[in-house]
Amino acid sequence: MTPAGWPHGLVPPGHEDFISDTVKWLLDIGPADLRSSALRQYPLALALYLESYVTGALEGSRVGYSQTRTNLDGVLQAFDLEIVQQALAAEGARLVALQREIMLVVEGLRSTAPHA
Repeated sequence: MTPAGWPHGLVPPGHEDFISDTVKWLLDIGPADLRSSALRQYPLALALYLESYVTGALEGSRVGYSQTRTNLDGVLQAFDLEIVQQALAAEGARLVALQREIMLVVEGLRSTAPHA
């Protein structure tokens, strides 16, 4: 059984495909350039990088949301500003859920990592 918020379709820690499936999942959610990065050989390092990456994206989404009316007032109609803010709020919610998924994956990777 996996904890609430575990990525849909990702096998749990302990499963024989956990590491390979996790790397694929992480590469799917990250920037395309990661596919050729050395980080793909180090699943925990890759997950930790993406944890920071998503945290930055979430912060950017929050700043964008908070500045929408100031930056776009007079450029967009009130109705359109509302649509933009709703889209940014939805993106923020998606990123919060993704942040939780990555955190759980990091915990799973830590639990399966060999100790030095």
